[in-house]
Amino acid sequence: MGVRVNTRLDLFAGEMRQLLTGPVGPVLSFVRSVARRVRTRAVLKCPVDTGRLRSAHREEVGVRSGQVYGFVVNDTEYAAMVHGGTKPHPARPRRPGGVLRFETGGQVVFTTLVNHPGTRSQPWLREAMEEVAVSAGFRIVRS
Repeated sequence: MGVRVNTRLDLFAGEMRQLLTGPVGPVLSFVRSVARRVRTRAVLKCPVDTGRLRSAHREEVGVRSGQVYGFVVNDTEYAAMVHGGTKPHPARPRRPGGVLRFETGGQVVFTTLVNHPGTRSQPWLREAMEEVAVSAGFRIVRS
């Protein structure tokens, strides 16, 4: 003769909220792991000159108004220009009375104004997010 045991698990609102948004809840843990993988991929894809841009990536994961969020950001003052590129624009010295110095055709040139041709975009953060987040099941919505 077998023994049958009936069990019942009641999850109340507090317990459900803890599972979904608590610091060790599965939803928050999942978003944290995806954000970490996006950050790692972004660091690898980031264009490098001095290394400052590459070292400035950070991730944040948390809960706000009952919703779990996660993001990866690089807030160096020039990250947006590298990521999105720039249009042609005039370039002037940063200091009043200063000059711009650059080399062209083997010659050193000093001037107070240059028409910069612009730069192509290098969207490493978006590419990292698309590669990692989409494969993790997220849907990308462009705003």
